[in-house]
Amino acid sequence: MRVLFYSPFESAAAETPSGAARMAMQFRMAIEMAGCDVTAPSLPLTRDGVGDPDRQTELRVRAEQAADDLLSMIAQGRLVRPDVWFSYHVYYKAPDWIGPAVSASLGIPYVVAEGSHAPKRASGPWKQGHDGATRALEAADLILAMTGFDRQCLEILCPGRVRDFKPFIDVRAFRDPVEPRAFKGRLLAVGMMRNERKLQSYRLVADVMGLLPQHGYTLRIAGDGAFRGTVEGVLADAVTDGRVAFLGALSPAALRAEMRESDILLWPGIGEAYGVTYLEAQASGLPVVACRNRGVVDVTCDGQTALLCAPGDAACMAGAVETLARDGARFARMRAAAWDYVHAERSLERASALLRAHLDRLVA
Repeated sequence: MRVLFYSPFESAAAETPSGAARMAMQFRMAIEMAGCDVTAPSLPLTRDGVGDPDRQTELRVRAEQAADDLLSMIAQGRLVRPDVWFSYHVYYKAPDWIGPAVSASLGIPYVVAEGSHAPKRASGPWKQGHDGATRALEAADLILAMTGFDRQCLEILCPGRVRDFKPFIDVRAFRDPVEPRAFKGRLLAVGMMRNERKLQSYRLVADVMGLLPQHGYTLRIAGDGAFRGTVEGVLADAVTDGRVAFLGALSPAALRAEMRESDILLWPGIGEAYGVTYLEAQASGLPVVACRNRGVVDVTCDGQTALLCAPGDAACMAGAVETLARDGARFARMRAAAWDYVHAERSLERASALLRAHLDRLVA
């Protein structure tokens, strides 16, 4: 089976802190592991992050021209004709103007993974992007919904064509089993330092650190970005006490090493689509302390691999950390359960098998 893969939001890449780019790469790997021949031609991205209608028009025109060029290449035999078009991450900020047009012209199935529909964007600065994403989703033969939050609106827009497909990771770098050990008080936070939701999470982390005893806990932060100065200011008291260390943006290997040495992933996840970091942490044997919102619930098992609190509840999160610190048996159980959960249910191999089954049914 020949699959043409496209990510209008961000190009697939493994060595990047962007969760979207990493998940795009994982999807491509899963399709290849399923025995498909994957082609990923260089196509224009359509992401407009600021809500500029003129920019959206420019991106749409460029994408429509790329669709015509792609069809010409296929007609001339310069590009192999695909059996399936597969687009990853289609939403109002990154509509897919290419996939639906090419799929319709070739008469092949059109698949969208991690699509989302936001009716509130039907008017306003992203109206054109919203319209493009809506048309793409309506044209899809199959939509893989990665969170329950996204599925609600997708099912209303495209009833009968939406299937659950939970986030996954390549666990091969996390194969080492979890060894029993005592709680050391080492907390880890992982997040890009951007405005709005990421900054909200960092403010909540600072509140949690303020509620924990000054002795017995340290926090190491992996991440960087334009708002690093703001984040450092938010955590200034804990930095002064010597309880916080800023590590900057880490390579995947360095981040895995940090996870192996840590006790808890402390990351609220305010407004997170889901967060690949949660799966990577659990695959390393880290219990998670986070907020019960958006897609966090789709990448954790509350009470088994994670302790989730209401969004913004710093007292609950601090209490969850202390629960694991004081209850060695529960800490050990959750470490083992976290590792088992990701390796058994959220592996690249499992995702690949599910993808193959979906694609076979679609093509047949």
